[in-house]
Amino acid sequence: MAGPALRQLHSHRAIHEGGLSGAIQKTDHFLALWQEGKLEEANHAADVLLDYWETRVISHADAEESGFYEEKVKHNEALKEAVIQRFHALLTVNEIHSREEERLLF
Repeated sequence: MAGPALRQLHSHRAIHEGGLSGAIQKTDHFLALWQEGKLEEANHAADVLLDYWETRVISHADAEESGFYEEKVKHNEALKEAVIQRFHALLTVNEIHSREEERLLF
């Protein structure tokens, strides 16, 4: 069952904005260290960034998918198609990631 923060627009938006803001800040920090040639510190910053994505951004998505979307669809069947579109969007993001990784590394 989804927590109360997911059910209110202002708090849900704050979760999204906070997650994005933190990801941007940690990405910028990693890039600054990497560009300065501080590779050991950059590697640590990359580990912190990955942990942030897992514990903050992905965990929020997991909470949405573990009941929040289903709860919303029960009240509005038309949302079922919108949720399906989100799954297709995730496939697109994964495709872009994979192709760019292959292009850059190979």
